[in-house]
Amino acid sequence: MTSYTTHQEIVPSNITSNGKLSYYNGQPTIQFLLGEQDRFIKAGSIRLIGELTIWKDAGSTVLPTEADGIRMNERLGVNAVIDQLTIFSQKSGQVMEHINHHNRMMSSYLSVTQSFDDFAGHTYETSLRFPNYKGQQLGVITNSQASHAQGKNEFCIPLVCGMFLGKDPIPLSGTWGVGGLRIEIQLSPDSNVLFSSSSDVTNLLNAHYELSNVRLICETQVPAPDQLSMLMSNTTNTFVYNSITSYYQTINSANANLNFNLALSKVLGAYMNVVPAAHINNLAQDGLATLPFTNKGTGARAVVEQCVFTRGGERYPLQYNLDTVQKSDLDNDTMDSQIARGYMNAVMGFAKIARTSVNSNNYKYFDAGSSYEYAKIIKDGGSAWGLGVAYDTISDQGISFENVPFGVQLQLRLTTDHPQAIFLFVHSRQTVLSTPSGIQVLK
Repeated sequence: MTSYTTHQEIVPSNITSNGKLSYYNGQPTIQFLLGEQDRFIKAGSIRLIGELTIWKDAGSTVLPTEADGIRMNERLGVNAVIDQLTIFSQKSGQVMEHINHHNRMMSSYLSVTQSFDDFAGHTYETSLRFPNYKGQQLGVITNSQASHAQGKNEFCIPLVCGMFLGKDPIPLSGTWGVGGLRIEIQLSPDSNVLFSSSSDVTNLLNAHYELSNVRLICETQVPAPDQLSMLMSNTTNTFVYNSITSYYQTINSANANLNFNLALSKVLGAYMNVVPAAHINNLAQDGLATLPFTNKGTGARAVVEQCVFTRGGERYPLQYNLDTVQKSDLDNDTMDSQIARGYMNAVMGFAKIARTSVNSNNYKYFDAGSSYEYAKIIKDGGSAWGLGVAYDTISDQGISFENVPFGVQLQLRLTTDHPQAIFLFVHSRQTVLSTPSGIQVLK
């Protein structure tokens, strides 16, 4: 007898009586349980499916119209509603991976790893994303001609995290695996998902999104008897997986120094994206945009002149300062090839990127305008700006930051009092040691 595959469909363990979930109505958590069992789950098969509806009123009866000017981030689509993703061992309750600001992480990940053909094609059907902001608004938010005639948009998205992007199947056993999985999704506030196309937020005061008919689907694999016998006879089994960890900090200086104590022993890369701190949970602004640094008032560009990545205070892995083209030409608004390549290389090994939507139109500096009106209409899906550095794209063994801090030194033209929010995402390798008595997560 050989191994065989089964298909599972799981409903949330905390589903409401009407089957609807929303941050606005006090159901901000979605929880799925995959109990311990002597089988594997195929990581790449995990999908979150359901229906998304945008409502204008508190009673969830009035659909928005184009004149209301309600929008959401066109690069993210339905991914915008996931604020946190946490994966626990169902048996022991130990956290194996936790990603805060998951929607912002996805903005960088999707920009680097998906092309415009993906963007305007199948991901519009599955993730409700579209590279044109007006097309996304009309097709998703004001979708009065949906199949249910109630503005419902069906979606099917992967839950992107280090563990679920791995190639190795996840062992669910309570004796030779992780002891089952508990997957928790924290929904994002409506004020950070929806925003106004203008500075007038009147139509958004009660606007909110709603999820319905939510399920988790996946494939599980039952091992062959001889493989199962071998796994059960081992006193210790290991499961190695990638993990993404998030951090947050603000800067408000032309000479900014960022330091993070990662406490991770196998760091593969780190990347970050930026937005003015005042835009977060602001109905007049897109709080999930990944903008370059900008100044207050006119929204003038605050170009990066120099960037240095450090490990324990020393330049690493680059032994030199990254001087951008803007250092000698402040009026140059084009992408700096070193900065852009480092960012993409940190998200996914540059040589492994088969397709991307990062280009000179959406990775550049610009004057956003006093109300950041230009930042809302950038073509090719909005700004895709970010910074990053890769440490190991070949061996996957990583660099230790267990006892030394990760640092970034930036010299930029930030000349006004305008705090910039920095969201850092660190890619690392972790290991789960499994014994009949429990598991241990080694970071």
